Amino acid sequence: MKNLVIAFTVISISFASALWSQSPQCDCKADLDFIIEKLKKTPSYNKQIKNAALDEFNQTYQNLTKDLDSTISIIDCYKRIQDLITTVNDFHFNLYFNYKDEKSYLGRYSEDEISRLHKSLKSVNSKSIEGIYKLGKTEIKVGIKHKNKNIIEGFVLSSNDSLWQKGDILLVGSKNKFGKYNLTYYKSNNKQLQMLNNISFDNERLMSFKKLENLFNEEFKNDKTSNWEFKELNKDVQYLYMGSFNRNDANKKASKEFYRQIKNKLKAPYIIVDLRSNGGGASKISDPFLKLLKKTKSKIYIITNSFTISNGEQFTLKLKNETNSVHLGQTTFGALAYGSNYGNLYTTPSGYFSFYPTDMDFHNIYYKYEGFGIIPDITLEFDKDWVEQTLDIIKNETQKQ
Repeated sequence: MKNLVIAFTVISISFASALWSQSPQCDCKADLDFIIEKLKKTPSYNKQIKNAALDEFNQTYQNLTKDLDSTISIIDCYKRIQDLITTVNDFHFNLYFNYKDEKSYLGRYSEDEISRLHKSLKSVNSKSIEGIYKLGKTEIKVGIKHKNKNIIEGFVLSSNDSLWQKGDILLVGSKNKFGKYNLTYYKSNNKQLQMLNNISFDNERLMSFKKLENLFNEEFKNDKTSNWEFKELNKDVQYLYMGSFNRNDANKKASKEFYRQIKNKLKAPYIIVDLRSNGGGASKISDPFLKLLKKTKSKIYIITNSFTISNGEQFTLKLKNETNSVHLGQTTFGALAYGSNYGNLYTTPSGYFSFYPTDMDFHNIYYKYEGFGIIPDITLEFDKDWVEQTLDIIKNETQKQ
């Protein structure tokens, strides 16, 4: 594993250096040293980086800094810091890119190259990450291909957006040890570079990139109107949707109102708890609902997707462990062993990057799920409504009784 990490780091450096030589320059070693100083204060570093893991971390640092006798491009430096950060399995970490410029520093393909790539991607296997994608709700068509076994690249095939030109590279990613992707990519609406790690490729989707021919999106709650929803689906099944446990004032108020609404209503033999795309938040918001559900004698059916994250994942596990429950849907994101209470943000000496560390420690309870996510007992199909599928499963169970 150590040799794989070293080899991969070398590949990442050479790949980055080739592509990102035209952006502004910075003293990357000073920034890397600053990041290490902050990393060493985090619970995740102190719990994980010991013995062989410490040797691996130090070797990664040596590989990332051995050619830093002078300044390098800020894009190259951003990727090196990302590689260093991801040596620690903590997917609450974030690295912000502070430099704003509409130039495509990730690179650009010529018209002829794009035509050739477009043609070749039309015939790839649908199960492959390579292919032709639509970017979210935009009209931007994107190609994704392998640069090598572990590196992917996304580029604009066509666009009617003035910000994006045909041939612009808007994404690079590396496959991590969890079989997911650590991405460096541009936000589509403002061309601001950002990092997003541990992204699953499932249902022919990579984050907001979705293959053109796949029109199924049932892993999402497509009729969402708020973060809190209660329904009587039939005489035996009640439905709860909890879209966020964020402790901001508005959501905190809404959660309390929702609790008052349902606290005397949960009496059905089966309750569906829908946590799809729950971005987490605080146990102070989620725990009252755990206590409420534990008091019922109902069987709980928990639905998650790959965007169920953080406290949404912790809540999922608590329900699985403390109630009579079945977990359905998709494996969760895998960012639940740590968190941030104070929300500190540290800008590096160059000023080009800001590091968002963690300060909350749930390592002993949840670390075995960090990166991997929580695997459901029953996976659901992407071409049929997930609540309807859950109702079918409940119906089949009642018929067996």
